[in-house]
Amino acid sequence: RRRRNPELDESQYETDYTTAVESGDERDQDQWASLYPPITSDGTRQKYKQEFDTDLKRYKQLCAEMDGVNDRLNQLSKQLDSISVDTPQYQDVAEEYNRLKDLKRSPDYQTKKLETKTLRNKLFHIKRMVSDYDKV
Repeated sequence: RRRRNPELDESQYETDYTTAVESGDERDQDQWASLYPPITSDGTRQKYKQEFDTDLKRYKQLCAEMDGVNDRLNQLSKQLDSISVDTPQYQDVAEEYNRLKDLKRSPDYQTKKLETKTLRNKLFHIKRMVSDYDKV
């Protein structure tokens, strides 16, 4: 179920359908193009690659954290479907489920979600710059 190359695939966390203008993707591309112009030397390639590796580690950490929350929510949802509503166990599971739903709405979680999207766009751009340089 887990993707081998998260930096190449569509994000598993993006469920909202927005246009590029609404999401700011075009603006992000321009930003990354100005911060990371096409590579012209092996030294620049190495610098980009080091930054890519550092950011990829952070990206994977954030994804794992969000995966954990989403996996637990799915697990609790299945439990709620199989437990009788009038039991204390149902109440306990429902409380944890609601706590995690609230966590996903929290500013901290939303900040991490945005950071993940930003890192993903940055990683795509750097990977493209390295790939373009390697083709020459």
